[in-house]
Amino acid sequence: MSEAHLEGLNPAQRAAALAEAPQLVLAGAGSGKTETLTRRVADLILRRGEGADRILCITFTAKAAAEMRARLTARLEGAAVPRWVGTFHAVMARLLVEDGAGVPGLPPGFAILSQAEARAVVMQVSGTRDVQEGAALLEILSLMKGRLARTPHGHAFTRFEPELLAQAAALMPDYQTALTARGAVDFDDLIALPVRAMQADKDLAARWAARWSEILVDEYQDTNVAQHRLVQLLAKPHGRVFAVGDDSQSIYGWRGAEVAQIRNFNRFYPQAAEPLRLEVNYRSTRRILLAANAVAACDRQALRKTLRPAEAKAPPGPPIALAAVETADEEGLAVAARIATLRRAEPGLLWSDCAVLLRAGFVGEPILAALRQAGIPARMVAEREPDPPRDILAAQAWLRLALSAPEDASADDAFRRACAFPKRGIPGSLFARLRDHAAEQGMSLAAAVPLFPATPEERAQFESVLQLARTIARDVATRRPGAADALQLAAARAGLAEGLRDAPSGLIAAWESAFAAAAQSPNLSAYLDALALGVTSADGVQPDAVPLMTLHRAKGLEFAHVLMPGLEDGVFPHFKAEAQGALPEERRLFYVGITRAKQTLWLSWVRRRREWNARPSRFIDEIPAQLFHG
Repeated sequence: MSEAHLEGLNPAQRAAALAEAPQLVLAGAGSGKTETLTRRVADLILRRGEGADRILCITFTAKAAAEMRARLTARLEGAAVPRWVGTFHAVMARLLVEDGAGVPGLPPGFAILSQAEARAVVMQVSGTRDVQEGAALLEILSLMKGRLARTPHGHAFTRFEPELLAQAAALMPDYQTALTARGAVDFDDLIALPVRAMQADKDLAARWAARWSEILVDEYQDTNVAQHRLVQLLAKPHGRVFAVGDDSQSIYGWRGAEVAQIRNFNRFYPQAAEPLRLEVNYRSTRRILLAANAVAACDRQALRKTLRPAEAKAPPGPPIALAAVETADEEGLAVAARIATLRRAEPGLLWSDCAVLLRAGFVGEPILAALRQAGIPARMVAEREPDPPRDILAAQAWLRLALSAPEDASADDAFRRACAFPKRGIPGSLFARLRDHAAEQGMSLAAAVPLFPATPEERAQFESVLQLARTIARDVATRRPGAADALQLAAARAGLAEGLRDAPSGLIAAWESAFAAAAQSPNLSAYLDALALGVTSADGVQPDAVPLMTLHRAKGLEFAHVLMPGLEDGVFPHFKAEAQGALPEERRLFYVGITRAKQTLWLSWVRRRREWNARPSRFIDEIPAQLFHG
């Protein structure tokens, strides 16, 4: 059997691709873990004869899932590509649509609420009008579900006031009742409900676990309790879990991630061999890697791993730069001067090749002002990608509905959105009657329309939605457009594109990003699959500008030149870190920042920040002094 699909891998990557599961792979920053995962899946299909649909590959972001699917499509060259590639939430949403009948707490024909929609339910149930309070309550509820907990206890909850924690705990039953009344679930229910169902029903657990012969999980250090338990339950018959991650990059404890789960992998899967290590770094200079290794070594609980450059005789690279300035304004000027110097030294350098990475957003304010004052284009990158506007969600829903068979229950959520926007005057009570009838008959919402007891006028409201969907389907069949053109066609037919020229710039940019995401799909069918799994992602066309972003946002990215300002104790590490037991995670965040840099790393701290005298971050001292000098 040809092993062409393994060509180009280094020995450690090849060993990982061929290993027998269960297996933990400790993949250092820049070590080619995505490519290794891709080659393993290809090997399972091409050499070991696994069916594509017998492989479950879980990622942590929609963007990573889209990249994985694209790489697999290219690597498999005509062989079947696994359908079950997506985020935890996306693959479980598909499973619940296909085989979720009878799961306790799961409404029939359920809708999945966005974060904004879930927050609105929380605010309604709690009676608060304060959006920030509603968001905080939802975050606590999310953490509780992620821990499969009835009460908010644990490290992740220490940043909330006790009164708010008590309010959230008391709110949980009413919140779940409100979701059920709406025929909806939130994102966390997509994991928590199946886990609880499998724990209570051995037959259900066995049926679901029989679907897959191997489960591959990327970024395992980011799993929360519910996600970890889900993998255990789905893999129970065979134990074939292939986990890839890096405990030194575990930076989401505040969001519920449990670093102990990757560190104790071999306790959870005793039959696993010793962890394999990907330590060859294809990104950074030797000097940057030495700094990263030194910082990681200060965490005595970290799993041993030493990054080294791909070329044994690679030059060390420029010294790491350290600047101490008097004020935040001076720090802004120093950052601007540094980037201008880099640009002069390398005329072809893009502004976006230089990134300013921040522990706290306020540190970036004077820096952004200084960059703009110097005529350097810069942009502040949002901490999280916003939910797509309802216009775009509706256009995607119309397209999915149009190209789904009437009996396809996986299109129920698309049918719900199409009924709701653009507004067609369908009362919520009428939709609830249709939903209940469909559930009683065990059919999709679309298939239930001609049969459910209603007046001709009531039924006509739903028929008009289905008629428009059929019109879109005929247009697509006639024109045979690509995914982007099909989305545009659906938007136009549904009346969503009207007035777009006069729309706010943010909405126009969101449409452009949505079309760009669609254009990245190899064909319309692949785009529809991606929509169903929630793995469409596109950054859109960004202007060439220096990005300023938090270190959490920068994870997974890389830049030629990295600048990390604001390195004072109290800012980084955060002043509450020691009391909350979060100092190791702060150090890991510093490690993540260092390993984003490919060519140069520039650090700075301010002697007087916001009227208080500061001292340099203790993390600076963890970098050997000789790395700062030529």
